[in-house]
Amino acid sequence: MISLSLSSPASSLTLKSNHPSRQRITSNHPRKTLNFETLKDSLINQANVGHIKEAISTLDFMSKNSFTPDLTVYSVLLKSCIRTRNFDLGQVVHSRLVESKLECDSIALNSLISLYAKCGEWERAEEIFESMEGDKRDLVSWSAMISCYVRSGLNLQAIMTFFEMVEFGECPNEFCFSAVIQACSNKEYAWVGVVILGFVLKSGYFEADVCVGCALIDLFAKGFCDLELAKKVFDEMPEKNSVSWTLMITRCSQLGLPGDAIELFRDMVLAGFTPDRFTFSSVLSACSELGWLFLGQQLHCWVIKSGLCFDVCVGCSLVDMYAKCAVNSSMDDSRKVFDRMPEHNVMSWTAIITGYVQNGGFEKEAIELYCRMMIESRVRPNHFTFASVLKACGNLFNADLGEQIYNHVVKLGLASVNLVGNSLISIQIDGSRVGLDAFTFASLLSGAASVGAVGVVT
Repeated sequence: MISLSLSSPASSLTLKSNHPSRQRITSNHPRKTLNFETLKDSLINQANVGHIKEAISTLDFMSKNSFTPDLTVYSVLLKSCIRTRNFDLGQVVHSRLVESKLECDSIALNSLISLYAKCGEWERAEEIFESMEGDKRDLVSWSAMISCYVRSGLNLQAIMTFFEMVEFGECPNEFCFSAVIQACSNKEYAWVGVVILGFVLKSGYFEADVCVGCALIDLFAKGFCDLELAKKVFDEMPEKNSVSWTLMITRCSQLGLPGDAIELFRDMVLAGFTPDRFTFSSVLSACSELGWLFLGQQLHCWVIKSGLCFDVCVGCSLVDMYAKCAVNSSMDDSRKVFDRMPEHNVMSWTAIITGYVQNGGFEKEAIELYCRMMIESRVRPNHFTFASVLKACGNLFNADLGEQIYNHVVKLGLASVNLVGNSLISIQIDGSRVGLDAFTFASLLSGAASVGAVGVVT
């Protein structure tokens, strides 16, 4: 159970006392008589402006002074916690609600499902959903539970809950459709998404809601790897926004059509939409794949003017773009962008390390950056990071360092990942580059083969 020490309630309230010597609560606002409605209004105002701790303090004050808070108070608090992503405080409110012995209505229960869904605690959300009896379980409840399963990666449960909802007699809304289509946006359940598509078209939500259109774009792009059908959905959408444009640009960039991504970006700008950090990141990635340094530089200027140059996501794309489009294999521009970034994550470190390795002749710099990443930033490497660092070790024929990094790979449980496995095999291909014994290498080959990680080594 979460415990919380909170301050006294809002200072705008004045408690009347018959004892002149007792210290009074003072305020610049006009004094108000202390009663339930005054306290309730104060609490709601505090919650609405995001002052959650003060609102909970007022809640506790009400309870201690025999002003029993009603369900409206708890619902407002829960929604405010969800909106401001104060999930820990949301659980504190839930504990207070349980202590109050009030019988929850649909609004409070739906808020609790959303709270635990966004906390990643799908079991708690499911427990609350299953406890809802009679008419308490409404369309919002079903939609929240489907979204909860999708957030937790439980796609089959989300799909089954959707069809259970339909059998229960509820007619899906745009939120239900968007969530369940997202659950189908993979190769395993894409065929179910086609069934739901017919339902969407029949209900008219494709024409009415942009979010449903975006979900359908991902169904075809991610579920079927069919950008042609995804583009057809995008073209047929009666209304588009920056999110739908960015989604289509991103999928084209990711699935091997960088030229189409750049063309869509141009159309987006001509249509009067403003690119955001995700748009810039995707179109810069498209420039990287095409080697279009000049356009990348223009976009970099635009990023600076838009105030997005210090964004980590955009910064990673710029580092990658300058590395892949480097003139005479120079990493100077890429390194400048990296050094100017105010903060780094695993993506930015991996982008600069990979850039040094791919441009050749910079293996020592790559390994030095890897050491900085581990020692100074304490950022945990991922399989892409290790793949690049191990390739650098192979190019340097540094057996000792390669063995140390291999040990780190094993410790983090990444030795069986395809990219890492291929890099390890590349180092060991002549049986002498890294000082591992024959048994270790044989085990590596066996493990890599079992996961399909043995490929063409270059």
